[in-house]
Amino acid sequence: MEQAGYLHDRTQKETITMAAFFSRWMIALRKPVVMAVKKPTPLTYIGAGRLRQAAELLREAGSSRVLVMTTPGMMRRGQLDQTLLEIKENGIETVIFDRVSPDPTFGVVEEAVSCSAGCDAILAVGGGSVLDAAKAAAAAIANHQPARKLVGILKVKKQPMLLIAVPTTAGTGSETTIAAVISETETHRKRQILDPKIVPFAAILDPELTVGLPQGNTIHTAMDALTHALEAYVSTYATPETDRYAEMAAKMIYEALPVVREEPKNVEMREQLLVASFLAGMAFTRTYVGYVHAFAHSIGGRYGVAHGLANAVLLPHIMEYYLPSSAPRLARMAQICGVSDAPDEMARARTFVKSIAEMNRAGGVPERLQEFPRAEMDAVIHEAFSECHGTYPVPRYYTRAAARALLEQVCAE
Repeated sequence: MEQAGYLHDRTQKETITMAAFFSRWMIALRKPVVMAVKKPTPLTYIGAGRLRQAAELLREAGSSRVLVMTTPGMMRRGQLDQTLLEIKENGIETVIFDRVSPDPTFGVVEEAVSCSAGCDAILAVGGGSVLDAAKAAAAAIANHQPARKLVGILKVKKQPMLLIAVPTTAGTGSETTIAAVISETETHRKRQILDPKIVPFAAILDPELTVGLPQGNTIHTAMDALTHALEAYVSTYATPETDRYAEMAAKMIYEALPVVREEPKNVEMREQLLVASFLAGMAFTRTYVGYVHAFAHSIGGRYGVAHGLANAVLLPHIMEYYLPSSAPRLARMAQICGVSDAPDEMARARTFVKSIAEMNRAGGVPERLQEFPRAEMDAVIHEAFSECHGTYPVPRYYTRAAARALLEQVCAE
């Protein structure tokens, strides 16, 4: 018997037949196109102290003036002082834009664009919010259009300005993905620019930049990366290539995160989390995501819940809902991550789902999102379904009743 709150397969089939048919039809139509579109991989530099590569890359690219996008905290802590000095020593001017906030809005992107006069490159140093804002700005500058006009799939006509992405969190994988997620102030919704052209020119994975990350942010962003890996793995667009990326990413997270929780300054394990995030990004940018992200985007856009936290809370519930369709895959992931080697496939899959919840508990992730009120469930469901259905190749579809049962489990009591 399924746990309370989830529907039996028979109910699922009876109530979702038409919705599932049209969604699957759209997904099937798009699959050849999605598979045919080439997803570039950025030049990638990995290791402690590799941030110094930025000045050399800009010089080799012939840059004369670079827009540096980051956060006030990065500038206040002086983490970019040496890099900025090296850039200037290479004869390259710098323009600093340090007003990127979490969940950046189109207004923030427009501010960055307004500072870019004479710039021929962007250096983005920060978490996923900074990288997404920089990708949107690079596209807007090159295409002479506001970023909001580029929302959607394959709307970027001209190659964006050269972008070097330096993540300071191990979670979003934005340094290698075709997506930029920007918040729309008017509707409190998150919008996506989806185009291979916005993949950065280069990615620098320097674990030293993540050592000072607070414990909560470390956990939430790592769970975001795990979400990317698992949603890619159960996607109906999954391929042997994306499976390899997802399997490696999940295994690395299961190995490294418990160590980093106890040893926050362990640079080797911090590097492993960064690489895992990158690999998970390589996976999901080729397969899309699923319901975890759809619900997290709606809840985050409406109530300001951090994306990684929302993903972490939702992930075990949605993976459990996928068990009837995805047990073989989740059972294999249990073996890969060293969670279970039980002979029964469903038992291994269930143990893996439980291990996600256990990882949340060990990291202090709450079971409920206190910012999310029960009263607005229907609006959240509508937004999540609008984002997911016909776009994300999920292995099993939610009905409204099943979605309400899900949200009952994660909303404020």
